[in-house]
Amino acid sequence: MENTKLVCRVLLQDWITFKALALEDRSRIMNEIAEDKYARLLSQLINTCVTRPQIIKEVATLIFDKAILEPTFCPMYAKLCSDIQHKLPTFLPRERGAGKITENTPFKGILLNLCQQLFEEHEERSSQELRKMNGPYHKGEPKEMERMSNLRAIGNLRLIGELLKQHMVTVRIGHHIVQKLLGDEEKMCPSEENVEAVCLFLKTVGKELDGSSSLSSKKVNDKYYRRLKELSNNSQLVMRLRFMIRNIINLRSNGWISRPEVTNPAVY
Repeated sequence: MENTKLVCRVLLQDWITFKALALEDRSRIMNEIAEDKYARLLSQLINTCVTRPQIIKEVATLIFDKAILEPTFCPMYAKLCSDIQHKLPTFLPRERGAGKITENTPFKGILLNLCQQLFEEHEERSSQELRKMNGPYHKGEPKEMERMSNLRAIGNLRLIGELLKQHMVTVRIGHHIVQKLLGDEEKMCPSEENVEAVCLFLKTVGKELDGSSSLSSKKVNDKYYRRLKELSNNSQLVMRLRFMIRNIINLRSNGWISRPEVTNPAVY
């Protein structure tokens, strides 16, 4: 099994490396090589999971761990997850229960469980830190540990957003995440970390949440942005975050179409 995981890991890294080069160079040949490597990677992962269902958890964990630390490539990782999910047969769990993972749990179930677990762990850690900060003997985490924890949390949100675009995560879960990040108490200002997280999450899935045909969904969305508008004028937040909030509000007003970056004309 270790050899199989190593092969999957090498193929995954090989594909993402060539895909990154193709995106940077905009080269047709490099893109064709990347697509060929993607086909080999997908075939290897599917064959591995079909012939050895017990390795599905390891494959899902491998992709998850790579994706949350490489958020730039989350759209590609989410597409890979979607392709794997659609091509794999359904393995039903022998034991049913909330959060129960067995060797027969479907790939999608394992992946979403990993996303949920990290989101809830980070939320709990943030709550504990907030309580400690209000205590008399506050001593925070080492900076490097805190930085890595935040990077993983942001990467996880980006992955969840891209999975939502691939219809592997429901819009209802997207709303739940936004509500958790904004907090239940409207009079309380969310943590700076949560404000940044909700802006990045809405930048990824705001269009999809707005695109829901449900009237109740639209009312909920409008409530988010009224809250964000209030936060954009909240003096408790640093200017960087207040500008980030305003950019999200403007992006929504512009139909989720980013304005083209203004580049300086070349001087000869």
